[in-house]
Amino acid sequence: MVRKIFFTSATVVLLAVGLTAVWWPSALWLLVLVGPVILLGLHDVIQRKHALLRIYPGIGHGRNLMEEVRPEMQQYFVESDIDGTPFSREFRSIIYQRSKGDLDTRAFGTQRDVNHIGYEWMQHSLAPLPVADSEPRVSVGGATCTRPYAASHLNISAMSFGSLSRTAILALNEGARIGGFAHNTGEGGLSRYHLEPGGDLTWQICTGYFGCRDDDGHFDPDRFEERSHTITLR
Repeated sequence: MVRKIFFTSATVVLLAVGLTAVWWPSALWLLVLVGPVILLGLHDVIQRKHALLRIYPGIGHGRNLMEEVRPEMQQYFVESDIDGTPFSREFRSIIYQRSKGDLDTRAFGTQRDVNHIGYEWMQHSLAPLPVADSEPRVSVGGATCTRPYAASHLNISAMSFGSLSRTAILALNEGARIGGFAHNTGEGGLSRYHLEPGGDLTWQICTGYFGCRDDDGHFDPDRFEERSHTITLR
């Protein structure tokens, strides 16, 4: 039905332009506007790659156009400040504001439903406990361990160098050094960018490019020992 409407409309338009041009020759300039549309529709009917365009010549391209602008329409007109994934617009705005040194606080509460199941928050205590003289940490290593480590309760989880970048790894490890917590190298292994800032590290031993395996993929104790000596635990 759509193809019949297209051919009928194209025929009527061409006849109308032709008859009008008999008394008004300048009307032929209308072909500059309608001609490409008709040619596009004819191409859609002839081609055999896209069934949608054969069924809906001309107007079928509107679907492709809508798909092109869909992310922008979703972001600016449909999505709220807290719906986006993996990072909502609310969190992205905070990052932009802090990177520019602007005020990153918002007065009068939050946009989130604090009564929603699964929502968690920290509440001020009317009778707070005294502040400890030292930061509470977790000791890693038993009685026979010669080099135990006092780990922070909150650390940087595994994020591979290959999935981030040199700059990101340097920034994360610098933050670990300043904050006094550990930085997990992720499955990519231990790169020189993890070592440069000097922050504490948790070396995730695996098959990554910066791991400690031989050319056949087996664990290499010599490479493990060599690379382990480059790490200084504080």
